[in-house]
Formats: sequence, C-alpha cells, structure tokens
Amino acid sequence: MKIKFSVKTKIFLVILAPSLLLFFVIYLDYRNLNALGSSAESILSKNYKSIQKAQQVRQIVEATQNRILSTIFLNPEPIAEVPVSIPEITRLLSDCNDNVTEAGEQKIIDTLFTEVKRYEAALSLLTRAFHLHKRERLYPLSYDFISISASMNSKLNDLVLINEKAMETAEKRTKRVAESALQYSTGLLILAIVFTLVLSYLLSKRISQPLIGLAQSLSTIKEGSGDYPKIASTTRDEIGFLTREFNRLFERLKIYDQISQDKLTAEKLKARQAEEAKARLIADLSHQLKTPMTSLSMSVGMLAEKADRLKPVQRSTLFETAREDCAKLTELINELVDTARLEGMVRPRAKELIHMEALIAESIKPLLQQAREKNIDLNIDIEAGLLPLAIDSLRFPWVITNLVGNAVRYTGKGGKITLRVQKLEDRYYFTCQDTGIGIEEKYLSKIFDRFTQFSEREKSGTIGLGLAIVREIIEQHGGDIRVQSKIDQGTTFTFWIPVRQEGEYEEKGTDR
Repeated sequence: MKIKFSVKTKIFLVILAPSLLLFFVIYLDYRNLNALGSSAESILSKNYKSIQKAQQVRQIVEATQNRILSTIFLNPEPIAEVPVSIPEITRLLSDCNDNVTEAGEQKIIDTLFTEVKRYEAALSLLTRAFHLHKRERLYPLSYDFISISASMNSKLNDLVLINEKAMETAEKRTKRVAESALQYSTGLLILAIVFTLVLSYLLSKRISQPLIGLAQSLSTIKEGSGDYPKIASTTRDEIGFLTREFNRLFERLKIYDQISQDKLTAEKLKARQAEEAKARLIADLSHQLKTPMTSLSMSVGMLAEKADRLKPVQRSTLFETAREDCAKLTELINELVDTARLEGMVRPRAKELIHMEALIAESIKPLLQQAREKNIDLNIDIEAGLLPLAIDSLRFPWVITNLVGNAVRYTGKGGKITLRVQKLEDRYYFTCQDTGIGIEEKYLSKIFDRFTQFSEREKSGTIGLGLAIVREIIEQHGGDIRVQSKIDQGTTFTFWIPVRQEGEYEEKGTDR
C-alpha cells in the first residue's frame, strides 16, 4: 500500500511552517536594523559634519579675535604680525555649503560668506595698521573687527542650532523606528509561537486520534473469540497502513479461528464417534465373549459328564469346538491387552541402537509357524550395510509383528508376504506387502482409527486397535505410515522412520 502523506512529512511541515515564520521575523528585524543604521548614519553624516565645521570656524574666529585683542591691549611692543586665517575659514564654510541638509541652513551659510568678506576686510585693515605701527588706528578698527566676529559667531551658533535640532528630530525618529521594530518583532514572534502551538496541537491530535482509535479497537479483542473489528482507515500515512494491516490480520485470524473451530468440532465429532464405537465394541465384545464361552462351557461339560458314553467322533468334535472357542477367546483377550497397551503409550521411552536384521528376526519369530501352516512364502529383504537405528526396543518390534501378523491372517494358503527395509536419504523405509484378500477403498481412510471395524475384522473377532497402536508407535518415532490395497489383490503398508531422532538412546548389544 502506497503512503501518500507520511507522519514524517507531517512532522516536517510542523517544523517547517514556524521555521519559515521565524525566518520572516528575522528578515523584518534585519530591515528594521538597517533602517536604524541608516537613521544613525543620517544623524552623523548630514548634521554632525556641519556642526563640526561650524564649530571649527567659530574656534578660528575666536582664536584670531583673542590673539588680536591680546596684541593690541597687552603687548606694548610694536606689532610685528597678525595671523591670517581666511582661507581655512572659507574652506570650512565651503564644506558646510556642500553638506546643506536642513531648511534655513543655506541662507545662514550665504550670510556667513558675506560676513567673511567683511571679516577679511576688517582683518586686512588691522593687519595694515599693525604693519604701519599706527596704534592710534588700531582701537577703532578693532571695535569693527570684534563686531564682525560677534556677528559671525552668532550666525555660526544659528547654524549649529539648526543642525542640533535636526539631530534631535532624527534621534526621535530613530527611537520611534526602534520601538516600532521592537513591537513588530515581538508581535510576529508571539504570532509564530501561537501558530506553532496551534499547528502542533492540531497535527498531534490528527496523528494521535487514529492511534487511540486503533488501540481502543485492539483492547476490545478477545483471543479466540472469532469476533474481530473492522477498523476504519482515515489516513494515508503509516498509521493508516498499520490499520489496514491489522484489518488483514483480523481477517486471517477470523479464518484461522473458523478453521480451528471446525477442527474442534470435527475432533469432538470424532471423539463422540469413538465413544459410540467403543460402546458398540463393548456390546459386541460382550456378545463375542459370551458366545464362545457358552460353547466352550457346554463342550467341556459334556466331555466331563459323558466322555465315556460318547463315540470317538463326538468326542473329537467336542474337542475341536473347545479348541476353536479357546482360540477365539485368546484373540479377544489379546485385543483387550492391545487396548491397555495403547492407553499406556502416552509417555515416550528411551531409544536404543538396534540392527534391523536382529529386530526383524525377533519380531516375526512368533509368526513363522502360522505362515508355514498356511504355506505362505514369507520373504525378508533387508538392504545390506544398514547401520543400527535408534528405536524403542519394547514397542517398535510390535509394529513389525502386528503388520506381518495381519498379513498372515488375511492371506490365503499359498500366498506371499514380503517385508522390505531400505534407506533413502535420511529415512529408513519399511514395506509390508501381501497377496491377501485386500481392503475395500471406503475403509482405507479410517483403517488407523481406534475401534474401527469392517467386515473381515468382524469375521475374525478383532476390535480394531492393532493398526491404531501401530500408527501411535510410528508417530512417536517421528515417522508416518500409509496403506494401499485392492480387493483380492493384496495390501501394502509403507512406513518410514528418520535416521536421527530427538531424545537420548542407550547403547545395547546387537545380538537380539
């Protein structure tokens, strides 16, 4: 499932949006700082330069005035030299004229240039009087010079005052810009914080709500209930993907629970059928025990009471009847022993290493006489060089005995039975094949079930436990068994045992 809008993208956008807003705030602060810098620069470059030049002119004028006055009134010696500073004053006023920025400033500078000419003329007269040593003319000329100097200082003060007022105005404007920038930046910063909080809350709510819904839905699920919710998928991110995967899991669990329920129902049905079969078995067994026991009791009673009065043929018939009844009773008792053996095979036993030749020879020994009596060709085919196999030495031989015994029982006179053992890859394969009467196909699927009876077994007086025990023992060894059969053509049982099995085994002798 393709994820179109992932949680990672959402979180990135949560971080990106306030980051962009903060960058915008930083940009505005940068512009405001530039404006403040420009305002400060304006104060320095436009006004302060004019003030500085005007003050320098004033200092020159005052210094010249003081020098002349001190020369006139304090030095009794003839005046040798009067300082001339007109070019410096003219240069400074020219700088002020080049830096006119305020209204009225140009008029003052033009007036100062006019005053400089008067100042220069007065200074020339004083200089000439100094050179001619005419002290009587110095006093009236000095009064004119002082008057012109005072007028220039007054104009210079006006020039300084205009620029100082302009500086005060610029300073106030700078403060207003700074305050406005501070308020603007603070407002934007607060807006960015609020926007970030709101966006974070909305996104966290959008992310958490599907998770909460998913968790609540999962908390209501009961294991094995078969009732699983269909969780709505409202997003196209990882949470939606997880929700859809949970829905798929619930669908599989629902199918699994249904299969488990069907298996449980089948097992219950099978158990009930087994109980019913067991009940029928007990009834049949009671009847099967009663019939030969009654016949045996009658035969033995007649032989005990009337043996001397019976003819040899009659006695022989009674003895044969008693022998047959005893054989039937023996078969039934053996089946009952098999029942007890099947119930006692719950716990596995330790395994031992045993050679196949010794195992097969010991297992079929009780059956050789029966095979000879029926003239059956019992052929044993064991692959050469087989290594000992780890098996249960008490239970496993019974598998061979039971399979070969059934083959002898259901194979007619002159028939053939082949028991073959071979190794293929990591398994030992055992095959028991006979040329007997065979088994109908409809019984093959149930032949390994407990208490399963069909026509030929009913005739033989068995209760259907032998093959169930065989399968239990083989499965305890980690193997499996299969059967193939056709009526009047014979039956083939094939089972396998793995070479390596779990569990410990004991080393035993091989002369079994």
